[in-house]
Amino acid sequence: MKEDPLSLDELQLFKRRDILIKAGLAVPFGGILWRLWDLQVKQGDKYKELAKGNRIRLKSSAAPRGVIYDNEGVILATNIPSFNLMLIPEDANDIKAVLQKLSGTLNIPIDLMERALKSKNKAAKYQPILIYKDLTWYQMALVSAYNEEFVGIEIEASPRRYFPLLQTAAHVIGYMNQINKKQLKELPDTKLMSARVIGQDGVERIYNDQLVGLDGGEQVEVDSSGRVIQRMESIDPKPGNDLSLNIDSRLQQKIEQIMGENLGSAIVMNPDNGAVKAMLSLPAYDPNLFSQGLSEEQWSQLINDEDHVLHNKCIQGLYSPGSTFKMAVAAAGLEAGVIDQHTEHVCEGEYKLGRLKVHCWNRSGHGRLNVTGAIENSCNIFFYKVGIELGVDRINEYVSRFGLGKPTGIDLPHEKVGTIPSRAWKQARFKEQWFGGETLPVSIGQGYVTTTPMQLLTYINVIANGGYLVQPHLSKDIAPNRNRVNISENTIKILRHAMFKNVHGRSGTGQASRSLLYQSGGKTGTTQVVSHKTTARLHAEGGALDKRFFHHAWFVGFAPFDNPKISAVLLIENGKAGRNAAVLMKQIFEYYFTEIDPLPTNPDPSGPLLKPV
Repeated sequence: MKEDPLSLDELQLFKRRDILIKAGLAVPFGGILWRLWDLQVKQGDKYKELAKGNRIRLKSSAAPRGVIYDNEGVILATNIPSFNLMLIPEDANDIKAVLQKLSGTLNIPIDLMERALKSKNKAAKYQPILIYKDLTWYQMALVSAYNEEFVGIEIEASPRRYFPLLQTAAHVIGYMNQINKKQLKELPDTKLMSARVIGQDGVERIYNDQLVGLDGGEQVEVDSSGRVIQRMESIDPKPGNDLSLNIDSRLQQKIEQIMGENLGSAIVMNPDNGAVKAMLSLPAYDPNLFSQGLSEEQWSQLINDEDHVLHNKCIQGLYSPGSTFKMAVAAAGLEAGVIDQHTEHVCEGEYKLGRLKVHCWNRSGHGRLNVTGAIENSCNIFFYKVGIELGVDRINEYVSRFGLGKPTGIDLPHEKVGTIPSRAWKQARFKEQWFGGETLPVSIGQGYVTTTPMQLLTYINVIANGGYLVQPHLSKDIAPNRNRVNISENTIKILRHAMFKNVHGRSGTGQASRSLLYQSGGKTGTTQVVSHKTTARLHAEGGALDKRFFHHAWFVGFAPFDNPKISAVLLIENGKAGRNAAVLMKQIFEYYFTEIDPLPTNPDPSGPLLKPV
């Protein structure tokens, strides 16, 4: 049946209802469309990054640092696992609440974590921020067991530097600390994770590029709480290269024992190739303190220590060499033609230059001496006279040939060079002319003369090895660097014989170093810390002289005499007299030739072990 058409009123009513229905549907759909536009267009980039952050992340992993060994393969520096507390701020709903919960559960001061977080407030999104390092096993177990309670927190396992021999060779190895901004700029992107903590001193610093490994990493999928759902692609970190040193840890520890409570330094070296077998600076420190994290109070104590515990005195300590300098002045006199091996001077115990009067350590005098006898007896008067004839400029010219007043080039940072004065040096330094009387203390290694123990030993090596300046080095990978000095063979021979007489001669000041196991060459040195006048005044004021005002004690030497295998320098700060250093040097040499590199035994027990020279 055919339906009747709608009337005009019915059509108008239908249209009105249709419009209302469409309008009612348009509002929510319009809202949905606007929201979609807002999310996908207006804020599309933002939510795209958030979506990525909540799903796929790249986690870097640090490479183990190269291990440092001594010359026998004993570990001097290695790595142990460290478990660190990391926070991803974007994953934590309430950072303050998470930190409070961590503080209460792990007994960690909340302000430490807040400071760490604040210092990294410009870190890239979704990058873990270190808020506390070196968790104990118990702390790590708590966080792992209740990880759902600590949203945004993860534990990172990373290698931490460890020094198993504690303070032994601390100044040689150096210490680790946080990388600074300047170092960070110079670091390649592939080492950013592995070098967050780097060497700041010693060989740890010099060979940092070799020791630092290449970062690894992995791509992981995480849920909205930051928990890892699955591990995807990964690249294993590449460990840093190992480093082997010439240092013998047995010898190093023995010297520590021999030095006891004394402060100062000692170095043992191969005089032919410059390989450093031991290097000791006292007082020493435990580099593990830095790896564990120093407090501000601990750092302040170290840098303000009155005995300069962080300084490597072997290369940074500047001292008057005293009578150990006399062989260099003797060489200058011989080379310049001022004296020869037969030239004699008379020592009556004092010497006058104009109104200036100076004394020998032996106030009664040594009588008539040639250069060999002057070194054997360590006569000041002989060298005062030679020094005045030479003048300070010629002293500077010839002793500089032994490497004094110049860097030795050892593979350590912060080496100082000391001073070998001249007229030009004083004019430049003080804007003053040189006075003749100032040459007198220079002639016996005092006055303006300063050297480091390392410089002193490289100069002694020239005498021990027959005339070659050898660059000292710690790494076994460095090839020997020998250069012939412009000093005649005859002069070297005279100096060697004089050093033999200082130890084995009837009146040698180095007799305390004499051993029945070997023959050696050596020289004592005693240097003033305060003048004789000051010492006399302090005595007059009553009471015992404070140890800080005692003389420094030196000994330098080499052995065996005919074919030196080792040379050494030893300094006892405030050790009173060179003889005291000679006593300790004998113990070091005898230990070396019995335990480290034993000498051939005497085939005839009834016969003399030593042969005359």
